[in-house]
Amino acid sequence: MSRRAGRAALYFGLWLLSGGAVASTSTPLLDYARTLSFDTLPGEQSDRRELARATYAIAHDPPPSEDCARTLGARRFAGLLDELGAARAALGDPEGAVQAYQAALACSPRTLYLHAALAEELMHAGRYTEALATASRGLAIDRNDYRLGNIIARLYFIEERWSDAIAWLRWSAAAAPGPEPAMYWECFLWVAQRRAGTARPQLTGRMLTDSWPRPVLETLQGKLAEDGLLEEVRKEPSAHRRREILVEALYYVGELRLADADTDGARRYFAAAVNLKVLYFVEHHMALAELAKLRR
Repeated sequence: MSRRAGRAALYFGLWLLSGGAVASTSTPLLDYARTLSFDTLPGEQSDRRELARATYAIAHDPPPSEDCARTLGARRFAGLLDELGAARAALGDPEGAVQAYQAALACSPRTLYLHAALAEELMHAGRYTEALATASRGLAIDRNDYRLGNIIARLYFIEERWSDAIAWLRWSAAAAPGPEPAMYWECFLWVAQRRAGTARPQLTGRMLTDSWPRPVLETLQGKLAEDGLLEEVRKEPSAHRRREILVEALYYVGELRLADADTDGARRYFAAAVNLKVLYFVEHHMALAELAKLRR
């Protein structure tokens, strides 16, 4: 799921966690992921150009260090800092993105998308308490903001506050702007209920798409085996898109294994998802959060 680099040593370590070059016949998605290798992030060159452009523009005309919101150019400064934060986030620098978005909010303190961007990068940095506080401040401005609501749902999911996560995931599925994004929240909702110990999870009942990610949901529900899910991934003609949906497939199957108390298997699926380096997908960061918890 899109939301637009990590260090080589980190990804090498995660590659080892995912099983390295050891073959397996019971984990078809992992077997397929091991045949792939990526040295760069998707769109890395353009993201680096954008980072250089935003950095230069801010250095050439820096925002004031105090009372930015009261300056004549406050909106322009906020826009430049937003671009800087987005570029840093795209290149895997959540702490740098946090600094940029905090400065942007100082220039435009009631801009909802800046609250959401800051909350999301705080979450990616593992600063969950601050992320929740930031998202809550945004919701105080507009209780119905979709992005802020689904950030809170993900924060509760990461912290395994299942009743809160389930409530906000239901809200996210209902508030989603279309059937495809709604289905992703239904996938999260199904997993959250399984993780909470519910034998028969219940979805919202919203009409969903027949295309991707339906195969993911059907796999979670036990209607499609993992090799069938892999076949759906391999049907995708675009190599770029195939890389993206493989991240999703690996992450959700990892969550399914975690729900079944297979922590070692879950760890390998999460690591394989992260190794694909699709940093602008929600599932990449959720897999990283699960790996951090498993290490602890």
